[in-house]
Amino acid sequence: MVDHDRVQAALSARLDGEPAPLPDDVVDAHVAECEQCAAFWEQSLALSRTLSFAEPADGGMTPPDLSEVIIAGVEPEWRRTANARAVGLALARILLIISGIAWVVWSLQLLGDAGGLTAVTSGGQADGQILAPDADPRSAGLLVDAAAHRLGIAFGLFAVAWKPRLVSGMLPVVGALWMFLFGFTVRDMVLGTVESGQYLGLLLLLVTLAAMAWAWLSHHGYVILRAGWRELGATPV
Repeated sequence: MVDHDRVQAALSARLDGEPAPLPDDVVDAHVAECEQCAAFWEQSLALSRTLSFAEPADGGMTPPDLSEVIIAGVEPEWRRTANARAVGLALARILLIISGIAWVVWSLQLLGDAGGLTAVTSGGQADGQILAPDADPRSAGLLVDAAAHRLGIAFGLFAVAWKPRLVSGMLPVVGALWMFLFGFTVRDMVLGTVESGQYLGLLLLLVTLAAMAWAWLSHHGYVILRAGWRELGATPV
């Protein structure tokens, strides 16, 4: 029985104009009966036609222009990848804007709660201020600070939705914030002092973090991760 490798070597030698290791009639008879070698012969002929040299009028040999062949093979895959990234980035931007609005609403709610804990002004006394019965200036200050931090996160999300390249600087900050908040929430769960607002805040922060990670991957993170994976799998010279 004729070996497939020897037949395919003989076919390659025939295309190159070199002496074949097998007679032509043996090779042709094998190709007529073997689907594998017949497919190899057809692929070799197609590749030979693609890479064939064109002979100009002056008798010299010039290589053909393969740019259209390369583009035709690469462009469909590139378009699919680009379209998927564009759709993912658009959805991530929408989620970032929604998250930013939620942070603004939360900050306004905290500011409203702080208003009932501040000192009130007396219109009839010269000293200017008296304390309401339920006033707590210290708690009011903490609520105002918390509202300011949430407004900062909200405007950061709006900036990232506008220019996704800014997400790289903000993503570690939000990730660390979620990690600490998750730890304190678990502690309060163990102590039995956790409140429903903590769960909502943790969930909103998680959604924000996921939206930012999605934007980072859609913008340029996928390329960075893919390059890093290739470097890890590379074989040292």
